[in-house]
Amino acid sequence: MNSPTEEIKARLDIVEFVNSYVRLAKAGINYKAACPFHSEKTPSFFLSPSRQLWHCFGGCGEGGDIFKFVMKIEGLDFPEALRLLAQRAGVMLKREDPRVRSERNRLYDLCEAAAQIFERSLLLTAEPKGYLRSRGLTEETVRSFRIGWAPQSWDFLLKSLAQKGFKPEESEKAGLAVRSEDGSSRYDRFRSRIIFPITDANGRVIGFGGRIFQPPTINHQPSTTEAKYINTPQTLIYDKSRALYGFDKAKQEIRAKNQAVVVEGYMDCVMSHQAGVKNTIAVSGTALTAPQLSVLRRLCDTIVSSFDADLAGESATKRSLALAAQFEFNRRIAAIPSGKDPADTVKENPEAWRAAVAGAKPMAEFYFEKMFSAENPETVEGKKRISQTLLPLIAELTNEIEKAHWVSRLAARLAVAEEAIWKELGKKGVSPPQVPAAREEEKPRIPSRRDLLEDQF
Repeated sequence: MNSPTEEIKARLDIVEFVNSYVRLAKAGINYKAACPFHSEKTPSFFLSPSRQLWHCFGGCGEGGDIFKFVMKIEGLDFPEALRLLAQRAGVMLKREDPRVRSERNRLYDLCEAAAQIFERSLLLTAEPKGYLRSRGLTEETVRSFRIGWAPQSWDFLLKSLAQKGFKPEESEKAGLAVRSEDGSSRYDRFRSRIIFPITDANGRVIGFGGRIFQPPTINHQPSTTEAKYINTPQTLIYDKSRALYGFDKAKQEIRAKNQAVVVEGYMDCVMSHQAGVKNTIAVSGTALTAPQLSVLRRLCDTIVSSFDADLAGESATKRSLALAAQFEFNRRIAAIPSGKDPADTVKENPEAWRAAVAGAKPMAEFYFEKMFSAENPETVEGKKRISQTLLPLIAELTNEIEKAHWVSRLAARLAVAEEAIWKELGKKGVSPPQVPAAREEEKPRIPSRRDLLEDQF
């Protein structure tokens, strides 16, 4: 009888599995990709379907089987990798070793149980279901994203989890419970909120986001300081700087389209998927981070950004795309034609959102048009405000030809010499392209006697 590891290897194709993390390209009978474990431009990561093994011939020199790959890319130990791949392959670990039930696995189980509790709570509560319908969500979308409801109760979830065998201290470690000020008790972190489960790349629930909601039947008024959204804090399995909402559902489409659409909120992401833009992910109201961009870079070359059309949203867009430039992404912006965010746009006109994504403009072009529409390039103040916005964006460009193109266009529109633009960029550490000095004309070489003899021969 095969061992669980052998059974998993027999059921899972390593090519299909690794391809869910990196973009593989055919290379003869094998596959190749840029190694996900170190930075490189020339692919040195090779995968053999016949041997079901991978190896990096570049800087890191790592290699192994499907277990070694998932352990390294997910940061898991062997028992955790075994459990994850067993679930993926549909293999039952019949008599689970106590060591396999690590603290991380216990938190995964607890978060999955909490997601199910929240889902059932939504099914039994009319008001939040009505709210989601009013926002334009279909029942199919609600089920697909496992949206739930946390009622206004101090211990609803704690009691429900206790019935499933989870202790209050475990709920606290998972970020679902908060200790009272005197330390004598714990209470639910999420109360009277629409719940959005956050999953990892393999679909395991690792955390939650909650949107405040006050049904008319509940006699509770939120304080003015109560946040519209709250999230699970940092835990052993949830890291906000690495998690991407909707990534498990979007990753295949991101690879297929070679493009990731990045929005700000959970509802924006859910509605975008409902509109058919299934390569959409959300960053939970913050700018993209280097670890998130590193994950996306394995799958695509282009990022399309569309944040809320307010100052905070635009600021997040600029921070995200500035960092994305360091990863050599093609950066585009989808201008929202109506409404204040993608969710509202989808509700009003799904086709308008699809058109906005399809017609996303390169970042430099988007802000170029925006600034020249908002400011008067004929005045000195207008020139300064335009240049103050556009010069940092030009400085971020990594392609020298593209950079020179926008310098030329900016100089022409502002009616100033290109040298002035380059001087301002110089203050940001950007140097103008160097024109190689003309070489002196070489004097004709006088052939030697040996040259003459060789020619005659």
